[in-house]
Amino acid sequence: MALVDDRGMAEPGFERQPPQDLAAEQSVLGGMLLSKDAIADVVEVLAPNDFYRPAHQAVYDCILDLYGRGEPADPITVSAELERRGELLRVGGAPYLHTLIATVPTAANASYYAEIVAEKAVLRRLVEAGTRIVQLGYNGAEGADVDEVVDRAQAAIYEVTERRTTEDYVVLEELLQPTMDEIDAIASRGGSSLGIPTGFADLDELTNGLHPGQMIIVAARPGVGKALALDTPLATPTGWTTMGEVAVGDRLIGADGRPTTVVAATDVMHGRPCYEVEFSDGSVLVADAEHQWLTETRASRRSAQEATTRFGRRHVVPGGIRTTAEIAATLRCGTADRRLNHSVANARALDLPEAALPVGPYTLGAWLGDGHSAGARLTTADPEIVWNIEAEGYEVVPQGGLLYGIRLPAAGAVGVRECVVCGTAFTPKTSQVKTCGRSCGGRSRFISDPVPAPTCPDCGAPTSGLRRCQGCHHDHGTVQALLRGLGVLGDKHIPAAYLRASIAQRRALLAGLLDTDGTVTAGGSVQFSVTNARLAENVRELVVSLGYRCSVSTKRVRGRSEETSTAYTLTFGTEDDVFGLERKRLLLKERRRARDTVRTRSRFIVDVRPIASVPVRCVEVDNHDHLYLAGRSMIPTHNSTLGLDFARSCSVKHGLTSAIFSLEMSRTEIVMRMLSAEARIRLGDMRGGRMSDDDWTRLARRMSEISEAPLFVDDSPNLTMMEIRAKARRLKQRHDLRLVVVDYLQLMSSGKRSESRQQEVSEFSRNLKLIAKELEVPVIAISQLNRGPEQRTDKRPQLSDLRESGSLEQDADMVILINRPDAWERDDPRAGEADLIIAKHRAGPTATITVAHQLHYSRFADLAQG
Repeated sequence: MALVDDRGMAEPGFERQPPQDLAAEQSVLGGMLLSKDAIADVVEVLAPNDFYRPAHQAVYDCILDLYGRGEPADPITVSAELERRGELLRVGGAPYLHTLIATVPTAANASYYAEIVAEKAVLRRLVEAGTRIVQLGYNGAEGADVDEVVDRAQAAIYEVTERRTTEDYVVLEELLQPTMDEIDAIASRGGSSLGIPTGFADLDELTNGLHPGQMIIVAARPGVGKALALDTPLATPTGWTTMGEVAVGDRLIGADGRPTTVVAATDVMHGRPCYEVEFSDGSVLVADAEHQWLTETRASRRSAQEATTRFGRRHVVPGGIRTTAEIAATLRCGTADRRLNHSVANARALDLPEAALPVGPYTLGAWLGDGHSAGARLTTADPEIVWNIEAEGYEVVPQGGLLYGIRLPAAGAVGVRECVVCGTAFTPKTSQVKTCGRSCGGRSRFISDPVPAPTCPDCGAPTSGLRRCQGCHHDHGTVQALLRGLGVLGDKHIPAAYLRASIAQRRALLAGLLDTDGTVTAGGSVQFSVTNARLAENVRELVVSLGYRCSVSTKRVRGRSEETSTAYTLTFGTEDDVFGLERKRLLLKERRRARDTVRTRSRFIVDVRPIASVPVRCVEVDNHDHLYLAGRSMIPTHNSTLGLDFARSCSVKHGLTSAIFSLEMSRTEIVMRMLSAEARIRLGDMRGGRMSDDDWTRLARRMSEISEAPLFVDDSPNLTMMEIRAKARRLKQRHDLRLVVVDYLQLMSSGKRSESRQQEVSEFSRNLKLIAKELEVPVIAISQLNRGPEQRTDKRPQLSDLRESGSLEQDADMVILINRPDAWERDDPRAGEADLIIAKHRAGPTATITVAHQLHYSRFADLAQG
């Protein structure tokens, strides 16, 4: 079929074959079978998937395999290898290999034939990319994110041109003059750095700067432990796990309420300073001294309210990431009233899909509040509760007094039909009855087919015809059977499926509970009281999962047993309509309007107390803010500096373009650290809103220079190597990129399955080296060390401590290991110093360079001389 445009010209049909040249493919393979030299020429140009015919791909792959093993590649050996693989018949058998040899004019031209095959392969990839871009365009028209569509289209075009480029060999004579020119240039500058300056004089003198094509590994033990106790509960989309059990690939829930994937997990750490962090709702979490929290201080809360103005701008002190130790030191404000300083915002309501629930959520909530534990009955004096249950499709039957039974809706009645004997219209009691009953029953067998035996509509088993079989009736034929299946008869609790249902379903469940057992306090808060400890814990989880802060108090009451002699009262504040009953809803609105209510969108940290060290661990998640929920109260908690110093030296001090791809810190966190380092303002003061007027003056003075620095930051979560390569290429083309920093290597994802994490990291390492060579820029990869240094008495890191892969050491041109003596002993005589251990230096000697660490300014600096 052909298309005709508005000029009357026919467009070619869609039946065209992709670009190909089978003769060239056959000539390439024939030349390789004839000559070993032809293999060496072709392997530089072609990859297996450059061939159009799958049979040719299989033959080429077999030839390369034999060539790589040092074995001859001729029709006999290739035929044997293909037969061993079970692919000989698929390629056409041994005769086809001889056909390939007979087809080639001469093996000497194999490289030229390979160029033809490669060009056709590029054209095919271009056609495929064009097809994908057309599909992406239509997806964009249907509501897909336009920026994402454009980015994927660009990546498709880059994939077309992503061909392996290899430099041919050059005779020594041609290399001498460029090398002499480089030596002369170094001498003319008095031996100063030719590469990208690092900002450290001794390091520049040793390495002569960072050079294009180099891959530099900067590694240390994590300076921030960010660790929680192993028994800390972590919320998941299906329930709970613990810090000790969670693994890479598991799903947790982020502070935004959405599921997030664990992309990295630390080993269990021992001997770290630990604290109990207590919150105003009674929750307690155990964390190490360096665990990070996203908190607001009194200064940030006040600035958000007052929006004071400095330097002619609206100034708001932001919340920030603070360690447990920092929070302990600034737990209370320095004012006379010593009020609490730090607060943590509530997580948003868990955003989960709708679940298939056997009993309506409002009905289950009302039954849990005022229902009889042994059956599908409840006691209520409020007809509106009855109406709400009926609205979910159930029949509510009065059973005397205030007692009501809950039943499933009755099956539809059998319609009016005619008697098969006399034709009289009648209404049968069951679907099997065919006669009116007026002496017609006996005669019906002579004039109609036998009535089939009635069966259960659910399982197909024999039944009486009136209803389901006894088994299905007992399993799910009544509300009581459904409650029995949920396991709540005789043991009232909220099943896990309801606690991870959709927001609307969980709100309906809460409304049923509050309509029966909920009250509104004089202060406008919502309370729910119960003597069932398990149910109280479930309701607290339900309330927290909807984004509210919930506190629990207990008191002794007179119960029938010791288990029911403690009343649990849950209290939370909200402006939402959490009741189904109109009278309770109006009362909540009236009392909240009449009184100022306490802050309900966050919880205060009321105490941070040191405890004996316990085993701790941490994970990293792939969402943009690196937050995940910890503890039964679902508290949001957070998941390195030298690489940032290199980027500052490159872009701020020397005006050269650099890019930071950060998988750990957000772009705001990176910029805040950079401002702290450049303006020499304590990072803790900047985060805590304690900047003095001198600090603001220094910051204003440095802002203009920092704003002009050609530094690009990308904090996209779960970056893949393909994305980094495409973005780096774009920056190289548009902004003359001179330095790339990846922070950090162990958080990278390949986006595909691999046999092991070590193999995946090895692939990352190789690709980073290829990026450095291809773009001719130094690439700095931040990495982590394993726990080897902790086991040694001097705590000094070694090359063998590089985490997850020995290929990091092999691929790197330079490996810099960071060692801080005072990280292990606070009173170390070398406090304030750090060793940059050049453990590997392909272009020069290894050495140890001592610098000053000014971590309060988030920077390293040269030691003062003299």
